Amino acid sequence: MAKDYRNDPEDLKNQPIPEGHHLLEVKDLKMYFHTHDGVVRAVDGVSYNLDRGETLGVVGESGSGKSVTVMTIMGLIEMPPGKIEGGDVLYRGKSLLTMSEREMCKIRGNDIAMVFQDPMSSLNPVYTIGRQLGEGLRIHRGYTKKQALARAVELLDLVGIPNPEKRVKMYPHEFSGGMRQRVMIAMALACEPDILIADEPTTALDVTIQAQIIELMKEMQEKNHNAIIMITHDLGVVADMADKIMVMYAGSPVEFGTADEIFYAPRHPYTWGLHNSIPETTIDEKRPLTPIQGNPPSLVNLPKGCSFSPRCPFAQDVCRTTKPKRYETSTGHYAFCHFAGDDDFVNRNMPVTSRTKAAARQVRSQESKGGAE
Repeated sequence: MAKDYRNDPEDLKNQPIPEGHHLLEVKDLKMYFHTHDGVVRAVDGVSYNLDRGETLGVVGESGSGKSVTVMTIMGLIEMPPGKIEGGDVLYRGKSLLTMSEREMCKIRGNDIAMVFQDPMSSLNPVYTIGRQLGEGLRIHRGYTKKQALARAVELLDLVGIPNPEKRVKMYPHEFSGGMRQRVMIAMALACEPDILIADEPTTALDVTIQAQIIELMKEMQEKNHNAIIMITHDLGVVADMADKIMVMYAGSPVEFGTADEIFYAPRHPYTWGLHNSIPETTIDEKRPLTPIQGNPPSLVNLPKGCSFSPRCPFAQDVCRTTKPKRYETSTGHYAFCHFAGDDDFVNRNMPVTSRTKAAARQVRSQESKGGAE
């Protein structure tokens, strides 16, 4: 029988955010895995803040630490082999990393919910959709079976599933991939969480369904004013959705800024590589698709200097021997690159497509007026 957490003290979602704090604060988080081959630095120094109504896009290749970061936040990493080597995660001023499993069970689904990458492996094949949608409501809200089923029908209708009264009694294998992903979003939003984490929710879907899922998440955010962490390897997915973007590589953030700054005035060569990997959609100005050469480094044996230097077409001797310091503009846009503060280098090498020329000039002008810290 599912545990009932309603009578436990202090539901954080109903508590005010302490003065000087944000809804979610990730502070220099480090999650390492201790294996026979060595220490895997899966997450190494991730920091960001998130407030209600904001969307953070986390972008990077597979193995960059995106999913491990949010799994650590949710308390879903098995320890050992995982071990938190430093940092903290605060939700409404309270540390998630020091909470007991019972306390975290109250948080998951109710305060912070997650949409996983593969909906088929996340849904139980032997239970109906209605039962799975209603489970969180029965645990966190104390709904009866009848109330939970009625709410499940409402949720399916909310996310655009046709004939919800019929569909609620069906099983996951009777749904298409896009419909299963909608069910996962409905399940995540059932208890109206403060924070919705979406781990590559559109990866296995065709372009049309991708657009529908993203639009659905935006509509739900406007209605509930929840914060969203959108994890993806595709910059295009977060183009019209994210307020700010963190670019990760080899377990660490390499660039962070507003969506405009990352799209129109990026300062890190890895971000440039991600931009060059996006096909040009204009007819009058075509350019070749330029992939990032090579493979990401082993997280057990990272390069001595900049972790991106073995693949970077602009790498120099200093890049291979010395870790870059953080360069930050007055707007909070930062990048870990030896040449991020060299405007001539950035302007000469930054990819500018036909879509971004005017906007790029405007963003760079704003940053140059503020200078760097």
